[in-house]
Amino acid sequence: MTFKIRNILQTIWSFRIKKLITFLIIFGVIFSLLQIYLFLDDDNDEEDDDDEDDGNRNIPKDTAVILWWTPFGTENKIRKCEKHSCYFTNNRVYKNHSNLKGVLFYASNLKIYDLPIPRGVDVRWALLHEESPRNCLFLTNYDALSLFNYSSTFSRYSDVPLTLMYLTNIKHLTDTKYYRSVEEKNKLIDQGLASVVYIQSNCDTVNDRDSYISELMKYIKIDSYGSCLNNKKLPDNLKYNYIDNLDSHEFKMFVGQYKFTLAFENAVCHDYISEKLWRPLVVGSVPIYYGSPSFKDWLPNNHSAISVNDFSGPKQLAEFINYLSINDDQYKEYLSHKLLKNSIKNSKIINKFIKKSEIIFYDYVKLFECSVCEKLYDNKYQTLNIDHYNCPKPKSIFNNNTVLKNWWIDSWNYEKCLAKLMHKYVLNNSSINYDKFNNDKQKC
Repeated sequence: MTFKIRNILQTIWSFRIKKLITFLIIFGVIFSLLQIYLFLDDDNDEEDDDDEDDGNRNIPKDTAVILWWTPFGTENKIRKCEKHSCYFTNNRVYKNHSNLKGVLFYASNLKIYDLPIPRGVDVRWALLHEESPRNCLFLTNYDALSLFNYSSTFSRYSDVPLTLMYLTNIKHLTDTKYYRSVEEKNKLIDQGLASVVYIQSNCDTVNDRDSYISELMKYIKIDSYGSCLNNKKLPDNLKYNYIDNLDSHEFKMFVGQYKFTLAFENAVCHDYISEKLWRPLVVGSVPIYYGSPSFKDWLPNNHSAISVNDFSGPKQLAEFINYLSINDDQYKEYLSHKLLKNSIKNSKIINKFIKKSEIIFYDYVKLFECSVCEKLYDNKYQTLNIDHYNCPKPKSIFNNNTVLKNWWIDSWNYEKCLAKLMHKYVLNNSSINYDKFNNDKQKC
């Protein structure tokens, strides 16, 4: 009898212990979830504070407000730069704040009918743009540029130049991860691969580059994979959305098979050098380049790329490519940055990466914000001139003295008129009526 009672008590006790353990586990899970919820809720509250900012934040009187008029790179917070602190925001309610000292614009989103005017006497304007001017041609004119006081563009003359933006790390130039030896490339050519590759899907360009390449194809074999002048299909692993994967390992390995890459920019601007030049240099394919007249100033060394402008026409260029393709020693001279140690001789590249080994676009944006912040406090500013966005009127790729006759030229002339309108509106310093703007631009 005693034995049975003991067993019953042990069973009851065991059951209670299990219930207690189960309860503690459930309680622990609920408590953890509650903590996570409260943490996220706090974050959301902070975000809501930013969104609901009514312009009455407790900003110190000696802290400059810098407004992103075209929302781009800001946290709606006070940030310490080198010597000074500024409050960066994209909330337009700060347009009339007593501390407003600077207004930042991202050029692609800048609308002439939507400007922060009237403009305060001591309010400086700053322009950021890393792309070609195809969607903001009015900025290629002095009338528009002269309204700004600071710039971060592809020009070396900018406050924060973006000329080397597409080269994120100097080691990429010497790394042999994607490099194929000349012997490997020769075997691939024997198997049917062309010596030259062209991959482009933007066929409507300011400089009419496809006309030149179409002529070049008459004299040399070119594998063209994009929408423009297409004559070959991409491999299965690249054919879908390859434009979104231009920086992928697979795409770089693919381009690295070719001895040469046609690297034609979609616009001709001084110092505007896109990934079209840097990608082949990184993978070890010699760029055949057309674009920035000053691009040689930025090459790893004096023998890194072939300039289209060094030849009188496509036929002469094709003859030189064919010569290099069958003369390995001469071809290798263009790959010294991959084959030889200490072969990067360009001080512009070397000095750029002394302080930081890798620089991405986000870093440039932050540098520009702080550059403007510091210069506002020091009362340093300028009136931008054409050097900050030097994109001459489009000319024929066949003959730089012949002006093209296409809708791009019409657009260029039209945007020149818009630049004058913009200048007039800002100087008048009165709000722009959208209907009046539409009427005025019809006269251009």
